[in-house]
Amino acid sequence: QFIRLQAANDAGNLEDLRQFTTPEMFAELKMDLSDRGASTSHTDVVSIDAKVLDVVLEAYQHVVSVHFTGTVREDGQAAEAVSEIWHLTKPISGSTGWLLSGIQQAQ
Repeated sequence: QFIRLQAANDAGNLEDLRQFTTPEMFAELKMDLSDRGASTSHTDVVSIDAKVLDVVLEAYQHVVSVHFTGTVREDGQAAEAVSEIWHLTKPISGSTGWLLSGIQQAQ
């Protein structure tokens, strides 16, 4: 999902972003893309590792927090370190796959 998000965001592909994000997260990403305008970008994921930090069962959904660390190169620039915690949700009913509900920068 990390690589898919980067590719969809780079291309400004709202339909793909909508498929694996919650409505709230989609609205944030759509606003970011709107602020960016018509320009596109290119992100190379040089390396990425994921570690599950927490799994919680709420009344109607599973919530998992995943810490992504690695390096990315944006628009041919020097590679930069990435450290983000993604929060993903999935209904207990299993009616959809995991949806990205939030991203926070980590250290």
